[in-house]
Amino acid sequence: MTPTHSLRTFNDQAGMIGKIALLWIIGLLLMGLLILDGLSIVLTTFKLSNTAQAAASTAATVYKNTHDLDKACEAAQLDLLRDNQAVPENDTWCKVNEATGVSAISLRATASSLAVGRVSFTQDLTKISVKETAEPSSL
Repeated sequence: MTPTHSLRTFNDQAGMIGKIALLWIIGLLLMGLLILDGLSIVLTTFKLSNTAQAAASTAATVYKNTHDLDKACEAAQLDLLRDNQAVPENDTWCKVNEATGVSAISLRATASSLAVGRVSFTQDLTKISVKETAEPSSL
């Protein structure tokens, strides 16, 4: 082997190693981006569920004490505002079963996203919808 031939082989391999390293870096960046978006979706779901559960519990308690549907939903609305959650504009987000006193709160939100929400076929993954129910306390 001539020195020129071995130098050319080394240069060819060095270029290949650089390309592989670049592909690994891009892959790791994409993986990190997907992990961040996944965390955002999970945290948004958890926060929305927590808010809906607290509002449902409040609505059930207020309804048990007052037997007034409007006051129960107004109290639930205050819980939403306290948690910086927008109050839904439809009339079906807060329901109370008059016979049992069980309340149901339905909320929707969109998780913030860097990539998942910007691609058409994964956009629905960022749209979070939760429904939580609560019974009036027995005390």
